[in-house]
Amino acid sequence: MKVFKWSSYALLTLMVIAFFSACEKQNVVPVDNTIEAKSKFTKNEINQLSTPVQLLTDQNFQRGFKVLHPSTGAVQGNLQYTSANGAPVWNLAQWYSAASIYGATPTTLASGSYHYANSYKAITVGPTTSSDGHIIFAINGQSEFGGVYRTATAPFPHLLADLKIADPDGWLGTATPFIGAMDSLKFNIDTKLIYHARNQTTGYDPAIHAVQFSCTFLIQNLNPSNAGYGKAMYFLIMIYDDRYATPGPSVTTDMFSGQMIYNVGITPFSSTGLTVGQWKNISGNILPMIKNGLNEAWSQGILTDSQNYNDYKVSLFTMGLECPGLNIATIQAKNLSLIAN
Repeated sequence: MKVFKWSSYALLTLMVIAFFSACEKQNVVPVDNTIEAKSKFTKNEINQLSTPVQLLTDQNFQRGFKVLHPSTGAVQGNLQYTSANGAPVWNLAQWYSAASIYGATPTTLASGSYHYANSYKAITVGPTTSSDGHIIFAINGQSEFGGVYRTATAPFPHLLADLKIADPDGWLGTATPFIGAMDSLKFNIDTKLIYHARNQTTGYDPAIHAVQFSCTFLIQNLNPSNAGYGKAMYFLIMIYDDRYATPGPSVTTDMFSGQMIYNVGITPFSSTGLTVGQWKNISGNILPMIKNGLNEAWSQGILTDSQNYNDYKVSLFTMGLECPGLNIATIQAKNLSLIAN
């Protein structure tokens, strides 16, 4: 049997591609967020789930993170507020950052949470009862770039929590249901923009200098007997983009890999974007949107080795900040859930 495994370098490549494609000025294709595109497979041809399945584990980050090196992706060690809850299952990726947060001495906050920080980024984790939980991401683009804007092709820092879900090496493994077996896939997250400064100066280009907070789902063919095994597309929820009051949808294709990025923005869930100091709930059934994304890929001649929902799974979930500009941003997230029915 062929084994397809996402390496740390591959994950880095995926996220870099996703952001470059999102930031480029290009023609976008309207996303159908409301009406599921018609499939050639009937309900009777799909084995449905008998019980709900939670696709995420350690949803409150109580076990902390395996910290990945900014350039190699190698695991440097653990970042935890306590080891009593067990070993981490989430990775903390910090691609292209000037220095790793691993080894930073944590500050214990009055809330009981631990705050890990250096000059370039910070992460806060702690007990579920903490007002600073479940997780706070912060990134300082001004420090990362030394106050000088990057060029369009230069790398940029990330601060991302990612969880491998499906087989062959995800936490849920082969128990991860195929898209075709689901009646719904209910996603929930609460987010709060705590702070943002653009620090706009000479050389600013909105096409390449921004800060974004997104939730990304890798939709991957995981049928080993299919010729398309391992091929994937991205389904992306853009929760925050400092260039837009309310991030909208777009469909883009990476010119190098041919992988499609189906970005629904925040508009299927809210008519307004994030406001400093206010919690925003993002909740809904994303299954029709994912199916629409697959149908869009197939209509563009992408992932055509299989046009069957029964061959695809949600294999990876990633959320966090990406900062190719001089922005400084802090965003908190809690109540994370992804339930397949």
